[in-house]
Amino acid sequence: MSYNSSAQVFITNNSGGNAVITLSHRYSTDSIQEGSWQVAPGQVAGPLTVGYNTGFIRTGMDWWWVGIQVLDGANAGYYSSEGSADDPGKECMLESDDNGKKLYFSVDTGTFVIQEISGSCSTGMTKKTTNQAIQAKASANKTNY
Repeated sequence: MSYNSSAQVFITNNSGGNAVITLSHRYSTDSIQEGSWQVAPGQVAGPLTVGYNTGFIRTGMDWWWVGIQVLDGANAGYYSSEGSADDPGKECMLESDDNGKKLYFSVDTGTFVIQEISGSCSTGMTKKTTNQAIQAKASANKTNY
């Protein structure tokens, strides 16, 4: 897909433990743009370069999803935002102010914060059961990194 704008997205692990973080972005109904990293507590992962369109008669929306598997510590377990890696559920629109910029998101076991130059959004995280975690990991692993 060809886009007229892009941004580099980084994400900070605020879960309190070592974690595998999977970040997923979809512009409108286009293919998923996704990255996955193993990240120490307090450290930053990325970038995931995301493409999108801005300007006259370019009205697509940006959809986001994050899943974290906290590997150790008091919060060990699997957590995700609404939706899935294949069908991100949080809408937060990138704008022309974000084009060419580095954006810094963060995630912990309760909140996913999408901090864009043009504004910010946040959504809750839900702890998943073992079966839900296996399904989410299988979905996320379909993409080669």
